[in-house]
Amino acid sequence: MDSNSTQPSAHQLIQIPTQTSHPGISVPLPGTPGYAALQTKVIKDTLSSAPEPTPESRLTVPSPHLWAKWTEEIRNGEQRMRELGSQVHPSVIYRTIHFRFLQIWTHWRTFRLHDLPPEIITNIFRFVVWSNGNPAEGVMQRLWLTWVCRLWREVAIGDATLWNAIWFRDPPPYERSFTWFERAGAAPIDVRLDERNVQWEQNEDQHVFTAQQMSDLLDRLFVKLPQIRMLVVIVDNWPPAITVLRKLQTAGNDGIPINIKRLEIYRMGKPLVWLGPGFDNDGHRDPPVLNGGQTRMLDHLCLAGVHIDWNETPLRNLTTLDLRSMPINVAPSLDRFRAILGECPMLNRLALDGSGPRPVERPFDHIPVDLLHLKTLVLGSFSLPYACFIVSQINAPHLLDLTLMALAGADYVPLIKLLTPKFTEVRLLTMYSVQVEMTPMGKVAMARWFLSMPDLAYARIAQLKANVLKLLLDDPCKYRQLNHADDYPAGDVFCPNLKTLEVQAMPYATVVDFCRRRKEMDLPITKIYLNPPWAHTLPPQAVMELRSVSSVYVAPVGTNTAEENELLRREVRGEEEEEEEEED
Repeated sequence: MDSNSTQPSAHQLIQIPTQTSHPGISVPLPGTPGYAALQTKVIKDTLSSAPEPTPESRLTVPSPHLWAKWTEEIRNGEQRMRELGSQVHPSVIYRTIHFRFLQIWTHWRTFRLHDLPPEIITNIFRFVVWSNGNPAEGVMQRLWLTWVCRLWREVAIGDATLWNAIWFRDPPPYERSFTWFERAGAAPIDVRLDERNVQWEQNEDQHVFTAQQMSDLLDRLFVKLPQIRMLVVIVDNWPPAITVLRKLQTAGNDGIPINIKRLEIYRMGKPLVWLGPGFDNDGHRDPPVLNGGQTRMLDHLCLAGVHIDWNETPLRNLTTLDLRSMPINVAPSLDRFRAILGECPMLNRLALDGSGPRPVERPFDHIPVDLLHLKTLVLGSFSLPYACFIVSQINAPHLLDLTLMALAGADYVPLIKLLTPKFTEVRLLTMYSVQVEMTPMGKVAMARWFLSMPDLAYARIAQLKANVLKLLLDDPCKYRQLNHADDYPAGDVFCPNLKTLEVQAMPYATVVDFCRRRKEMDLPITKIYLNPPWAHTLPPQAVMELRSVSSVYVAPVGTNTAEENELLRREVRGEEEEEEEEED
């Protein structure tokens, strides 16, 4: 193929869209979803216009002059994008992406990949598959690798680790998923069963799985039960959920080795309607023992809308415990809950959303359980007294990530007062729909709380009163005078390290005003992440105003942002340095 023929025609440049599907962004600037979409379009346009290679065809390598021309086009285009920002003409962006891809494509086509040892090709394939954070794209990438040529197909199918993460998304009888199941061979297997009906919120009876269907599916999967490392089950109603728990109990009782490290079972159909369709009274009176007691390998446990025999199930050495939507009468007793926490000294993440231990009538004058390695705590959907009751159970002085959500129906300022002296190392704070009344004393309580977290660098907010954000623009000394307390936390400004906001369901004008005023205080918010569904509801003017005060990005779905990961990694490195100093 003649390299000169790959340059975009005038017709192509005329047809470049001036607005992408991403709301409020007139041109697809780098770092936006629109830019990524345009990159994909350019790649597809370029490849589709290229002639199909044949055994006789030979690659024409671009001349040094043409290569230099491409490089100059890229340099000029990137410079114009930096200088003009959203005012740059879309054709400049298209041409820059186009010439950048021509260079990349040339490297691809001239690199003698097949000369590499199979082991190196296998590692490359693994990077391709596992570096993708989108499960749907990950599925297609595995398939694409097997479609290129005979060698690639043999290498890909021969590597069991490319196929051992199986998400049952194909329709029954799940031919594709069970093909992957076979290709996984003897490798550890990660299984995800998600058969929710899209209408479950409206009609819980329209579930996908029946108890028999779930039983038949698990019979096929449990042929390799000792190899299953992760099992995630998301169903609508009771019958399939109870079937999963009972099948695991039966297998454990029969002596089949269970090596599951991560287990998540969700009953998503109206979870708070406990006596829902298909509810089994026997299962309620005699709940299953998880895995028949074989939980020695279990590291991560999440139960949502289902329960187990807490007293007979050994739960030790967990790093994640996540309990959701569980009525009090089937929750673990307070003594059992505290025993579980005590037997999990390395617990890293504790999430309690509408679920927790059964409260006791006596005053909670007990000693909190030490969770010295707890980094993440999630509290949600609790009444004020119960939320205070939960917090009183925990001593986690090194907590880094605190989430408060769905705390409404009362003034939660007393909870804020209880939190203030407990978690002073927090760097990531989430407040979703938290009701705090900003009375004079309420402001003092919130001021003390924010000052007690000087390392706070990342805030996730939704449905939060504007007065809470405005407090961070105030002078802390004002509230110190109101408090008249010697132990009032020190600080000249609130949250001096706060640099990143993740926002949804907030008036954009409130966020813009907050960022503008923090910038005037020389405490700028350097990046704003927008929640994806909410971002697409914003008018173009809103996004433009947000961009005028900070860099704006759409938050990734199902994974952390780079800033979140960095804040958590930095703490791990700090702990390692402290351990080395102690050894010296």
